Amino acid sequence: MKPNIFNYAKSELTNDAIICWMLDWANSEDERYKNLSQDIIRLFTKNEDLDVKFVKIKKQYKNIDVLVEVNNSEVIVIEDKVKTSPHSNQLEKYKDTIDNEEVYKNYNKHYIYYKVGNESQNNGVEQAGYTRVRRDEILNIIKKYRDLNNDLLNDYIDYLESIETPSNMYKTEDDINKWCWETWEGYYNHLEDSIKKGYWHYVSNPKGGFLAFIWNCEEYKYVKDNKEINYYIYPQIESNSGNSEGKKTKLTFKLECKDTAYRKELRENIYERLEKLLKGHVSVHNLKKPKFRNALHMTIIEINNINTRTELEEIIKFSTKCLEEIKCQLTEGEVYTNV
Repeated sequence: MKPNIFNYAKSELTNDAIICWMLDWANSEDERYKNLSQDIIRLFTKNEDLDVKFVKIKKQYKNIDVLVEVNNSEVIVIEDKVKTSPHSNQLEKYKDTIDNEEVYKNYNKHYIYYKVGNESQNNGVEQAGYTRVRRDEILNIIKKYRDLNNDLLNDYIDYLESIETPSNMYKTEDDINKWCWETWEGYYNHLEDSIKKGYWHYVSNPKGGFLAFIWNCEEYKYVKDNKEINYYIYPQIESNSGNSEGKKTKLTFKLECKDTAYRKELRENIYERLEKLLKGHVSVHNLKKPKFRNALHMTIIEINNINTRTELEEIIKFSTKCLEEIKCQLTEGEVYTNV
């Protein structure tokens, strides 16, 4: 198998370079390569009729990864990520810089966020005024030019496909014990499209960590002794890619409470209610009450031994329903209300 340069050069600077390289072909007289650049620029500008005459590319202009001037009428700001995510309000800063740049006053402005790896879509990209360009959108364009037989371009296609293929494995493989890390990331992105206010992130621990998907995280208040205690309840999927150490994926119900004096009482009361509801859907052998730990985030109850996507999605449905049922008053004299 032919070595692929992108298996070794995985930095954001490398990805900046390949983007610049593909876009710079707009200045070429070779129509095939020129069309490659034009197709990508049309994606970035959302203008399928744009006739690209020439481009001027600037790298790290005022700390912006890639800035592209097109036909002296369009300016494209590209924030490129490989593994990391937006931070330090960088997207807003770059947009503010170009919005107030005198030289671009009469340009049509396009702000692009392109991530090679997988990440939660709930990270403020759109709110910052950027268009999120997905890996598969770039891939679908550049694959059309594989017959150019350009080693660099084909290496980039193969590199993106090496991420895209396992990320989509959840569509055809029901056995979640066979899913790898990227499959869980792809599946969690799929869940974000269908579950309101869902998001995922990496949770570190001494054993290597896991990917957690959280949804339905709502604030409640516990009224007792003329005092209101605010807390959160939410379900969390804890994936175990490859079924390592024999531990399978589980779904946990979590409690977050800052008031240390009421944590144990809250956990016990909510546990009793959840256990009763869940027993109507899950075998008692698959329910577990973890040992109490007085921490900000506590596990109330676990649903274990989940083996397939079909099982997991059924559990997601009734878990959401169970949470809906405990929004009302639980026991006499103790009022739990949704804020």
